[in-house]
Amino acid sequence: MATPRYLTAQKISLLVLTRLYCSSTLPSSATIPILSFILSNNIPAVSSSARARVPAFNQQDASFSIDAFEDVLQGHASSMPGRTLLDLFLKHMWEMNSFDALHDLFDNLQELTSPPPPGIQEGEVPDRIYLSKTSPLGSFVRRARLEFTRLQFDDSMKLWSSFIKYRAPTAQWTKRLAGLASSGVDVVVSEMGLSPGDDVYEVAYGHLEEQDEEGEGMSLEDLDRVLDFQLDRLQRFGDRVPESMKTQLRTMISSSGLVHRQAHLVQFFDAWKAGDYTSAFDNLHRYYDYAMQTREKIHYQYALLHMAILQADFGCFGEAIAAINETIATARENQDMTCLSFSLSWLNHMAKAFPKQMKGAGYMSMLGSERDALTFLKAKAKETKMYHLLSASLLNEAKLCLATGDSIPRALEHIYQSSHLNVKENIKSYGSQMLLTSTLYSRLGIPHLANVHCELLFDCYEQSCPIDESIRATGRRAFIMSQSGRYDEAISALEAIDTSVHKSLKFHQYLILCIGHIKLKRAIRRSDWQTCTHLLATLKPATDPTSSPLDAELSFLQYEAYIDYLSSRGQYSQAFTVISTLAQSLKSDNADILQRVSVLLMQADLWRKVGKAERGFSVALRAASVSFRARLGPSLWTAVGLLGNILNGLGEFGSARRLVEGVLPQALEGADSMLCGTLYSHLADSYMGLASPSSHSNPSGASTSSPPSTSTSSSSPTSARTRSANIAKAELYIDRARVCFKKSSYLDGECEQIMKKAIVAKLRGDEKLAEEWAQNHNRVWEEGMRRIDGEI
Repeated sequence: MATPRYLTAQKISLLVLTRLYCSSTLPSSATIPILSFILSNNIPAVSSSARARVPAFNQQDASFSIDAFEDVLQGHASSMPGRTLLDLFLKHMWEMNSFDALHDLFDNLQELTSPPPPGIQEGEVPDRIYLSKTSPLGSFVRRARLEFTRLQFDDSMKLWSSFIKYRAPTAQWTKRLAGLASSGVDVVVSEMGLSPGDDVYEVAYGHLEEQDEEGEGMSLEDLDRVLDFQLDRLQRFGDRVPESMKTQLRTMISSSGLVHRQAHLVQFFDAWKAGDYTSAFDNLHRYYDYAMQTREKIHYQYALLHMAILQADFGCFGEAIAAINETIATARENQDMTCLSFSLSWLNHMAKAFPKQMKGAGYMSMLGSERDALTFLKAKAKETKMYHLLSASLLNEAKLCLATGDSIPRALEHIYQSSHLNVKENIKSYGSQMLLTSTLYSRLGIPHLANVHCELLFDCYEQSCPIDESIRATGRRAFIMSQSGRYDEAISALEAIDTSVHKSLKFHQYLILCIGHIKLKRAIRRSDWQTCTHLLATLKPATDPTSSPLDAELSFLQYEAYIDYLSSRGQYSQAFTVISTLAQSLKSDNADILQRVSVLLMQADLWRKVGKAERGFSVALRAASVSFRARLGPSLWTAVGLLGNILNGLGEFGSARRLVEGVLPQALEGADSMLCGTLYSHLADSYMGLASPSSHSNPSGASTSSPPSTSTSSSSPTSARTRSANIAKAELYIDRARVCFKKSSYLDGECEQIMKKAIVAKLRGDEKLAEEWAQNHNRVWEEGMRRIDGEI
């Protein structure tokens, strides 16, 4: 049977239910469920919170079974004693007992939308509900009647036969149908005395026993709605079509015998997400051909937009710019402000996310600076009431404030404005809002709140959140876990993501890079150089900008891990070259201020390691100043720790102690075990310096050098007690640093603190205790190596 244009057995049953609603007195409790059921199966689904709360049916199930009517009607009593609405519905269904009765149903539909003339008395008018011709129900009734009059006789008979098969299971539902259902499929057949096996019966109804095909009971209009639903899922959430759904869609489309424009787009998106760019281009070109043949310009410009996005995802930025320029020109020609604004917004995003690639492709911003572009997009969004674009522009403006080190209250203001707009206009962009808020708190050095906002995204908005935002939230939580030394838990969180996500090549690569980065950081901390070499070869660390992954954040993390690996192995010259290359690249791209400060910190740390602390001092001081202005908490604490270490090397122990003690409480709230251990270690060095016989602390806490003639034997009792207290504090902070380093699996740091304990014991003259600490050092190192060998 060919796929019908509009009318199906389900729609005939809905028409029967509509007549029941208009001609009978229904209880008030049944009005909303019945109207919702009828309208949801005739009007394309919209994002309405009111309709989303109706659990009695599936809005996207166009070929619903007859059981759906039972679910809606069974629990409501009718005006007839002892009868439910289901009984009345089945009575109307089985009273339609012939092909002629089907014609009567459609002929009488006009009564539902034709109210009586004004002059007729009230007693002469039947008590019923009349539908407005422009109401949703009225439009459904009028279109159904029109479509039935267009049917040829053969198609009408097929529609009648499908209705008989659809209604057949209800014959056994209630004993009250015994009289109505006794006539069988057709009362005319019963009056003529025909039965199965007779030639006339077999010609008319012999096919009723055949097995239903996949997709039978759906019209072309229903199929378009299913394809639109799949497109909405693909575009909004970024997931792929399940294999079972692919098979059903192929069967439905092939049985319809027509070419559907949406089918090409569904196949395009699915191939794109799978990384099958060849098939994606083929399906998109078919979409082009359809738009050109039918001269539907709106489809042509959106096909161009998809082409630009696909080219950019493939890395062909020159072709992407050419396609998006053609999109903008076509949108201007058609005066399509929605497409034009979205194209400009996407172009602005690409210029910010991939500045080097866009400049290399010859792109010159047509909207001026990024701030000017956002101002223009906000004005156009307000003018055309494109609230989704306005919300996105506000979030982008907040991102710009964070990237440039602007005022944090201003960034929060933009986020709250976007949040208010999301609630007011029911815009489901909560995922990007939560991620940006999490980023803000992470920069402030409050990882707990950053993690809480990621959890809120999963607990409250996971169903309406695109998959890429959900994956990024999982990645952020994993990185927060790894900062506190919970590497295994972080890796497990990333590996626990649904396996269907890995069907998308982009998401699969993102997860692999995140897991590999966490494993690489753990291997560096453990001094597992064999694993580091393997992971670096697998992840292809960015030794130059052209080989970096497309994701800017992951690209910088790869650089950072690679530099950490080189400096840990003592390859300072190569590390300095990579840092210089990265700094130049970030400067030319006008990159995020957090990344540029991180490069300064890497430079200062490298100068310290090579023994040129004076050169590192100015760099660390500059990083601390910028971090303080931009409110970059972790960067500020790291910079102050470097300054304290450099001052310790210069003999300024009192000043170093005051610096480190000033930031340590806030760093402890940040829960970064590696950073806390480093600060504790620097603080212990400061107290050991203050305990030196050649150093005395004045009342203000600053260190002053003693004359060379000063010795331990000539020290006053107060100085001796002060030195003892300083040594005790140094040992306390050494122990705390060792605990933090052990938590973060930093083997070198843990062994270094044990050696400090041995040196302190030896300076006290306790050779036995010093020997025990030295043996403990060897034992810890050997256990770390054995653990590495066991994992390999």
